[in-house]
Amino acid sequence: MFWRKNRSLILSAVVLLALAALAWWLWGGAIKDAMLHTMEVVRAAGPAVFFGAMALLPMAGFPLSPFTLTAGSVFGPGMGAWAVIACAILAVTVNVSLSYWLAAKALRPTFEWLLARMGRSLPEGPVKSSLELTLLLRVVPGTPFFVQSYLLGLARVPFWKVYLPISVATPSAYIVAFVLAGDALGRGDKLTLILAGALCLVVVLALHYCRKRLQKGRQ
Repeated sequence: MFWRKNRSLILSAVVLLALAALAWWLWGGAIKDAMLHTMEVVRAAGPAVFFGAMALLPMAGFPLSPFTLTAGSVFGPGMGAWAVIACAILAVTVNVSLSYWLAAKALRPTFEWLLARMGRSLPEGPVKSSLELTLLLRVVPGTPFFVQSYLLGLARVPFWKVYLPISVATPSAYIVAFVLAGDALGRGDKLTLILAGALCLVVVLALHYCRKRLQKGRQ
């Protein structure tokens, strides 16, 4: 029901995904090589550069997963797993906050103009609808993380009540599991590695349950 009432948001998603797909089709090989080189550089530069890049690069479409998957194994033995987790969660918090501001302030006039030409407008739904929208985008796979952030910013979902808590909590669940696993792997701690693997399984099952509930509620 919510999606049928907000076709303009779906149209915005299609436009963003189409632009990303076009860029990948035209320069996919070069983009992949640049990403691999960038990860090598930021890892070698140390934790300050690494977590700074984790906060900023995903805003330009760089995937978040290379950071979450490697942070524990690279920096865990030196910094400690929980310090790495704290830095990674802080980086995600900065990323989603800046992405929201960019979409809600800088990009929104352009999309409003484009949709106005089509006789439509961007939605600004109530908290209940915004909560449903945010959960659907963050929990249901398919839409790239940075596109999710921009769409939620364009829709201007409530920042403090809805957007920020969900946008930070969802990747943080994976961050904790992956960092603990990477740190344990680097130190050869088999018990912690098993516990981190179990935590990762719990996170996957919990998100799968949330997806099923959300999809059932839409039927």
